[in-house]
Amino acid sequence: MTTSRPSRGPAEVPVWVTRFNEAVDQVWLVLRVNLVWSLLSLLGLVVLGIAPASVAAADAFRASRYGAKVRVSTVMWESWRHQLVSANLRLLPLMVVQTGSAAMLWIVLGGAVPSSAATIVLAGLAVISAAWSTVSAAVLVAVPRVRRQDLPVSWRLALLLPGTLPVHFIAVVLGLAAWIAVCSLVWPVGLLVGAATAIEGATVLLGRRIELLLTDLEARRGVAG
Repeated sequence: MTTSRPSRGPAEVPVWVTRFNEAVDQVWLVLRVNLVWSLLSLLGLVVLGIAPASVAAADAFRASRYGAKVRVSTVMWESWRHQLVSANLRLLPLMVVQTGSAAMLWIVLGGAVPSSAATIVLAGLAVISAAWSTVSAAVLVAVPRVRRQDLPVSWRLALLLPGTLPVHFIAVVLGLAAWIAVCSLVWPVGLLVGAATAIEGATVLLGRRIELLLTDLEARRGVAG
């Protein structure tokens, strides 16, 4: 007498399959975020659209934590609409500093300054100014708690926090510089995922760490009070 046993599938899904599916989902998320970021930036005529679009992208990435499904277009549109004025007020001054620093660096390296010593000093100042303003802007994009503060307070936090996290500061600057170089050399990559990947990287490197830092500071202030 023969007994039939029910067929069984694999005992568990291989780890590499799970990792591969997660990677595919993440790439698909980044592609969608980058597309919506581009559309929202254009909707704000670029100058007034980039800041709220970047904040909206960071909000979409935060909403997708732990594998949660996100309707990217809905989340980003709502965030862009609510952050249009406040994001521009907070980020546009830093974007002006970035642009001015890049222009000064371009002029200095182009040989406009005859003295070599002055060239080195001005180029160094331009690089430091560009790096600091970039990380400060990344703080505002990545950390909602900083954006929710009054305008002077949010600026002060954005300018001071990079100095309290030097390792993260350097990681963000070097990571963005390397990513900009990759996107410049392989422009389809920059077109498809450039901005979204940069925003996701800043959110990962700065968001959680600064939230914990601010929570700890508030707890200490409460104890001291």
